[in-house]
Amino acid sequence: MPIDGRAAEPSDVEERVDLTVVPALFEHAVRVYREMQKDARADSDFGDNIVYEGHLTNLFKRLRLSVPYYTSIKNQLVGMGCIEQVRRGGGNATSKWVLWKEPDLAEWKDFAPARARRGNATQMMQAQIKDLAERLSKVEEIVVNMTIVLEGSSVNWK
Repeated sequence: MPIDGRAAEPSDVEERVDLTVVPALFEHAVRVYREMQKDARADSDFGDNIVYEGHLTNLFKRLRLSVPYYTSIKNQLVGMGCIEQVRRGGGNATSKWVLWKEPDLAEWKDFAPARARRGNATQMMQAQIKDLAERLSKVEEIVVNMTIVLEGSSVNWK
């Protein structure tokens, strides 16, 4: 394991999940869910389930959770079927979330991706730039070939 902060080389060996360890991210997700529960209200459109209405980003701030956790926790809760967004917010408009079930640790670990995300943001951006450069080269080649064809034709394109 590197000690200089760089990511380790990807491993071909599948990671094993230790069900006795409670991940901090799961604990944060439980806190988020319970905070949503506190502010939620009954809504006849969703049977016995309660609905949280508000700005989820503000809820994270209130819990003093780091902004980078927002997407991971929200996606995990949605993916496990704990919460479902029924109205998207934005600006002053609040979002609306149905609370279906409490997060479960075993389900959380089963749902978690088997492998960690590979590469950091710089590496991913470099790969995107390389891909775009290759695509642009292909477009330029097509334009050159079209120009040659058009110059040889009797059609006046000017």
